[in-house]
Amino acid sequence: MEKVSLSFKVDSRIKKALESLGRKENRSLSNYVITLFMKHLEEKGIDWEKPTQKGDI
Repeated sequence: MEKVSLSFKVDSRIKKALESLGRKENRSLSNYVITLFMKHLEEKGIDWEKPTQKGDI
């Protein structure tokens, strides 16, 4: 699985809230956000783990 970096800006209050939620689950901020993304994709019915072709999703 290829991993890439993703960078974006959020309000500092959002970051603090996410860090706090992550700590409650013993997760780093990065791991917590990745977990949120994966859960969201699953809820939307997107199988992100299957190989995709360019332009899919």
